[in-house]
Amino acid sequence: MFYSIFTFANTLTVKNGDSIYSILNEKLTPKEILILNKNLKKADPEFVLKKGVTYTFQSNKMIIHDGFTKDIILDLNSLQVKIIKYPVKKIDTVISGEINYSLFEAIKSMGESEELAVRLAEIFEWEIDFFKDIRPGDQFSIVVEKLFCKDKFIGYGKILGADFVNQGRLIRALYFEGNKIRGYFTPEGKSLKKGFLKAPLKFGRITSTFKIKRLHPVLKTYRPHYGVDYAAPIGTPVHATADGIVVKKGYSKANGYYVKLKHNNGYYTYYLHFSRFKKGLKIGHYVKQGDIIGYVGMTGYATGPHVDYRITKNGKFINPLRFKSPTKTLPKNLVSDFRKNTEYVEALLNSSYYKYAKLQLLQ
Repeated sequence: MFYSIFTFANTLTVKNGDSIYSILNEKLTPKEILILNKNLKKADPEFVLKKGVTYTFQSNKMIIHDGFTKDIILDLNSLQVKIIKYPVKKIDTVISGEINYSLFEAIKSMGESEELAVRLAEIFEWEIDFFKDIRPGDQFSIVVEKLFCKDKFIGYGKILGADFVNQGRLIRALYFEGNKIRGYFTPEGKSLKKGFLKAPLKFGRITSTFKIKRLHPVLKTYRPHYGVDYAAPIGTPVHATADGIVVKKGYSKANGYYVKLKHNNGYYTYYLHFSRFKKGLKIGHYVKQGDIIGYVGMTGYATGPHVDYRITKNGKFINPLRFKSPTKTLPKNLVSDFRKNTEYVEALLNSSYYKYAKLQLLQ
């Protein structure tokens, strides 16, 4: 098929339902599009035409701008495909700030993405309860890889290390990977990741704590409250705080939609008042720490949207806010490599100044 040379100056955007066929069906025959598609898959087996991706026509070529790092050129005459990749530059950057209201607000006010706030919170979520522990004046410092392509910022790479000063206590996290171990550790080699998360939600606020005697907001009688209520908008994801097996998933008049998980060493956790369960969640399923198991609601005896989170050990309820999860430590044969690999990041973090910190690292 003869294809005349043409040029469109404007940039087009992939919409819902678009495909290579729908975009080119007035310019090429079905057989030609099939050949072009096969050549595209050979050149880039993982390519998917996603909504929002831009493309242009120049002369006899369709150019797909696959993000900032890659252009895919489809030759509409020869039906060949060429991929041009642009180099990505990593720049280790130190970002330091102070919290006035929330971690999100502090990081956004510095012109950084909310993604960075979420990732920082995920590093420290075993040490800091972002519902109850954060105070105005808390400080943080992050060593993060910033990624640039064609002189444009395109995202974040690894967080190589971070400090968080919470109520005067300095907690340091250093990234390390080696010998099938990967994660964040204190300078002494203790893993920040523990058996249980501090809370089942990423962000929100505590509206009721663990009490032996509490006036029930619905029943108006005094009775024990064996959990902690975390308030959040309906539909907020609720996460399993530890690896475990789903042993109960159902509905009761008091608990509404709820889930019970069984963990190692005699522990169980309970999550009450869901609006709905995670799709596909079934009794007997194994879930990992951090997996979504349901969504915040106000089913059962509830006056507002929240999740009531509870823990038992050998059948006895314990206060989630006072619960201390076991800590893992780096094997001795990796300590030397760990110190050598994190020396540079520690030097960057040590250059930060924390006016409220006692400068006592987490032991």
